[in-house]
Amino acid sequence: MSNTTTGSDRVVPDQQPPQETRGSLLVRLTRPAVTHWQFTIVLAAAVIVRVIVIVGYPPILWFNDSYNYVYDAVSNIPDPVRPNGYPFLIKALLHLHSAYPLALLQAAMGVAMGVIIYALLRHRGLPWWGATLPALPVMFDSYELHLEHMVTADTLFIFLCTVAVVILCWSDRPSVLVMAVAGLLIGYATLVRSVGQPLLVVVLVAMLLRRAGWRRLVTLFLAGVLPIAAYMVWFHGSYGKYALTESSGTFLYSRVSAFAECDKINPSADVQALCDPTPPRLRPVSGEYLWANHEKWPANNVTTPLYNLYHSGNNTLRFTPAVNGMAEKFAREAILAQPVDYLRVVAHDTLHTFGWNRQPDPHDYYGNGPVFQFVSGKTLNALIPWWANPYPHDPAAVKMYESRQVFGGPGLGNTSAVQPWVHLLQIYQRYFYLRGTLLGLIVLIGAAGVLARWRRWGGIGLLPWLVGALMIVLPPMTAGFSYRYVLAAVPPACLAAGLAFARRPGDKSVGALAADLRRHLRRGVAVDQE
Repeated sequence: MSNTTTGSDRVVPDQQPPQETRGSLLVRLTRPAVTHWQFTIVLAAAVIVRVIVIVGYPPILWFNDSYNYVYDAVSNIPDPVRPNGYPFLIKALLHLHSAYPLALLQAAMGVAMGVIIYALLRHRGLPWWGATLPALPVMFDSYELHLEHMVTADTLFIFLCTVAVVILCWSDRPSVLVMAVAGLLIGYATLVRSVGQPLLVVVLVAMLLRRAGWRRLVTLFLAGVLPIAAYMVWFHGSYGKYALTESSGTFLYSRVSAFAECDKINPSADVQALCDPTPPRLRPVSGEYLWANHEKWPANNVTTPLYNLYHSGNNTLRFTPAVNGMAEKFAREAILAQPVDYLRVVAHDTLHTFGWNRQPDPHDYYGNGPVFQFVSGKTLNALIPWWANPYPHDPAAVKMYESRQVFGGPGLGNTSAVQPWVHLLQIYQRYFYLRGTLLGLIVLIGAAGVLARWRRWGGIGLLPWLVGALMIVLPPMTAGFSYRYVLAAVPPACLAAGLAFARRPGDKSVGALAADLRRHLRRGVAVDQE
């Protein structure tokens, strides 16, 4: 519609052009796909791979924690080990009595993460191929595909964190509404996986350095705290304590088991029962120690201190308020008494992340065993724990079985392995995954981009880089290493690496860092401000 005052053909504000000018609804919906046709091809390939996964392993994959998530969704009781953020999602789908909706929803999350990473980097001025490269790991990594198709909280957690980071990076100064939405996403992510507990603090620091403004920061903080506070009130109703779990101390005790020696710690009398006389080299790895009843061979006839507390293999007894408090006190005393040893094991596990090959893992201690790989149907059946089946003399097993019926219907959601797709996926997983060394390179590129904008405290890339670094370092600090945990760091790390090459006005590319350093060294003066 022309502006009759000026004679211009520009559209008058608040008025839409004629329908024939705008085109049909179908044209408008498909225009982005046509405009970004190169990425559309990549996107179609990502969808096809996920279809093959669902067809190859219908309806969904399981591991030990999966059954607890389903039980929590049915029981409506806070879990003392893990927050119920993921069971809340499962509960919303229980009325369908099928595992397929959850599998499809998580597959859609994986595709959506690739799309929004591409969209942000294009918005920030990268060419189509430059915006596509950082999206490839989340769209095609075989281990990411496996997690998406499993009853596990990881995909939801990664999705929530990625969406929050993307919307906060879309604009240099996000609106108050965007800050509120991001805060809610981060708060909910904290309820999905405990590793997200420091996430809100990290995001607040990053936005403070970006000078977001006090109203925006307060909004982000309040929105982030709201779901956490609500959950703590709910938790208090069941356990009489304002908390998210009763497991943080037990997990930290498991972490220090890799080095703790009581003759060096001299622990308090009330926690000496947790001293382990077995040498650290003969103890199970930290990620397995809190679940284990016995030490490693050749000391495999010796029981662990956590078992000895009640002389029971019932793991729920290891997450009572009393045991959790004891474990936390012992772990803190161990860290204070052996700080160098603590830093050594954390550094070792962190560097483990960046190895070129995945460490062979016959016992699945590091998230690299058959539980987290595409395997045959025979292996899948062997992975089903005994307590997931109905044993008349075990009330807990009966309740677990009933929960599976509510979730998966008559088939319980049990996984089938369908050929030839299973064989195809097994070949795919050998080659198509992000190697740890490449992830290390991605992290370094993101760091270079942050340093290139040091006068603006890292610029727009600081937030995703800090989130990615947190996801790499925090598990080794608080529990232990697992390849599964590393996947949460991939989307933010890739975003930070992509933003290092941003070309929008006011941003510097990572290539400008070298030029700035050369000018600084040659002239002996400060580099120009951005």
